[in-house]
Amino acid sequence: MSERKPVTSADLRSSASLCTESLRRLDPDLWDKLAYGLEWTRSKTAAHIADSLDFYSGDLAMRSQEHLESAGLHYQEGTVEGAAGQIDFSAASLARVAEATPANVRAFHPTGMADPEAFLAMGCVEILMHGHDAVVGTEAEFDPDNELCGRVLARLFPWAPLDTPGWITLLWATGRGKLAGQEFLGESWVWHNDLLSEWEGTLPRMST
Repeated sequence: MSERKPVTSADLRSSASLCTESLRRLDPDLWDKLAYGLEWTRSKTAAHIADSLDFYSGDLAMRSQEHLESAGLHYQEGTVEGAAGQIDFSAASLARVAEATPANVRAFHPTGMADPEAFLAMGCVEILMHGHDAVVGTEAEFDPDNELCGRVLARLFPWAPLDTPGWITLLWATGRGKLAGQEFLGESWVWHNDLLSEWEGTLPRMST
């Protein structure tokens, strides 16, 4: 088996660029309509991406060991251009924090104690999945790089098959699509953001 390639800050920035370019191609008349599969508008979905990245930046920068009762920035819904700028800003911030943090540092997330690479990978998932939610079903293109998706899968979803297309597999792993030979996960999906050495070898499910 080949050595796993880590998720990097360049992957996060690349994900953000793909997302913002796709958002800018949206028909403005669709901006305040519901995003795919969500009870949020496309505008709110984009704001959520930026919010999530900022929470990750804060937790990692603080090296928090428990939940911080911080309100965060909570971006307001606005124009497509404003949302794109917020996502680029927040991705750049998380990338810089991760680059400046020693690899052995771990910080709190509700699903586990994540290292800098895991925060970068989670950031990629937030951007790619909610970017997809915001533009799928429209004429805006959204086609993430399969190798980038493969790196994210290897870090956060070690149970994912290795012989299927990266993007299709990432959609399956996050409950957004079906994959031949695999159980549909739906809202029960969850990632593994603890160290890979701590994975128990089974497919975890979100407790309800």
